[in-house]
Amino acid sequence: MQRFPQARVHQGLLASGDRFVSGSAESQALQSALAGAGHAVLAVEMEGAAVAQVCQDYGVPFAAMRTISDRADDSAHVDFSSFVEQVASHYAQAIVERFLLSLSIK
Repeated sequence: MQRFPQARVHQGLLASGDRFVSGSAESQALQSALAGAGHAVLAVEMEGAAVAQVCQDYGVPFAAMRTISDRADDSAHVDFSSFVEQVASHYAQAIVERFLLSLSIK
């Protein structure tokens, strides 16, 4: 039995910014601007670019994996702490456990 049957994995371009996108108008404008520049963005997050830049500066490989907390629209989560406790922490634990198991010598 799958531990998180509602979980889905998506692979694509993440945009990283310096503010929380919480309204549908802002989300649509950002998506349109990026699409107009040739970037089909799957999601937006706020921390990855800073980490990616430091990794680039030091020649360290980098990949981002995110648990999406909201749709960046008018229904964006108000209580982020609850989301972390009830959803993200459980997904993160399962992902890290599986990753570590994949590194095990067979």
